[in-house]
Amino acid sequence: MAANRGDDLVIAGMRPPSFGNTSSPFDPVHRGTTFILFIDSLILLYFLNSFFSNFAPSLLTVGLGSSAALLTINWLAYRRKSTLVYWIAPGIIGFASLIFLFSAILSLISGSLLFAFLLFWACFGSFRRVLTHVHPGYRHAYHNTTEIIADLPLEAGEMYAACPGCLAVLAIRPGMLHSSDRCPHCQCQLVSDELAAKYQEE
Repeated sequence: MAANRGDDLVIAGMRPPSFGNTSSPFDPVHRGTTFILFIDSLILLYFLNSFFSNFAPSLLTVGLGSSAALLTINWLAYRRKSTLVYWIAPGIIGFASLIFLFSAILSLISGSLLFAFLLFWACFGSFRRVLTHVHPGYRHAYHNTTEIIADLPLEAGEMYAACPGCLAVLAIRPGMLHSSDRCPHCQCQLVSDELAAKYQEE
């Protein structure tokens, strides 16, 4: 075995630059979800602005200001991994997903196929972020608790690895992984085409 070979070991399907300086595969997922939460909070704020505009200007100012403050506090708390907002965040993302879905249907009816496709894609992406919170691996990593992994029987040549998409613990055979292999939970590609091609050449 080559010297310092252990430094080259990464989670199946992910390249070292994907992690940056982080030591956990949870961090990139959390950062991505935090960004989606920020965007969806702005969309929810726009929706609330349309709602409060039907009332008196004073109510618009108070309602919109209070909503903006609460959404900002929620986003900052989720960014710091506060346990109090763990389920509030997917609630906001899920509500935004419904807005995307409703807008996509209206766009489809009006004949705006491209806009409808983009909205359906945004709805699908936001809904996947909601499902991420149900996964025990993400929940334990967010709360910084120890996950009790089921005793998966390993056969000769197998090892444990985490899915790069949903962090599910999988039993894999590294030498037999192919770019067509998918996670049984989220259907994420386990090995990138570039990584598969690299080790096929070797």
